[in-house]
Amino acid sequence: MRRTFVISLAAAMAVATTSFADTLQVSYPTDAGMDCTAIATESARMDQVIATANSQISGADGSARGAGLASTVAVEGMARSGMLAKMPGVGMFANQAANMARQRGEAVKAQAAQTVQTANTRKALLSGLYAGKSCDAPVAPAPAAASAGF
Repeated sequence: MRRTFVISLAAAMAVATTSFADTLQVSYPTDAGMDCTAIATESARMDQVIATANSQISGADGSARGAGLASTVAVEGMARSGMLAKMPGVGMFANQAANMARQRGEAVKAQAAQTVQTANTRKALLSGLYAGKSCDAPVAPAPAAASAGF
């Protein structure tokens, strides 16, 4: 029993550590030193981060709805078969599992929404850096070579 608890605790800490290690920040110390190409690349990466987070939100919605539907079907089936009369706690267990799935889905959605907000703010910062470095400014023509005929 104690060994199982220790293994579960270690696994939970590993998951928590990896989720905090991958957090996105609005700005980094190296942002000011980025050139125009690096800024454009980072902005494109923020678009990918936003797309991934939006897919996580829709996936969490689907799995929460699926768990709720499965719980409803399971409890209804147990009620019709008479199993609830024989084992009264089974329905409560199914409802608890559905509630846990819904709570997990809500947590995933909240984290993904925070990621989208941070990525959008970072994109705005990068746009300011891009404009501040005059990355869209037309390239000035090279000075013409001096004519020898003066």
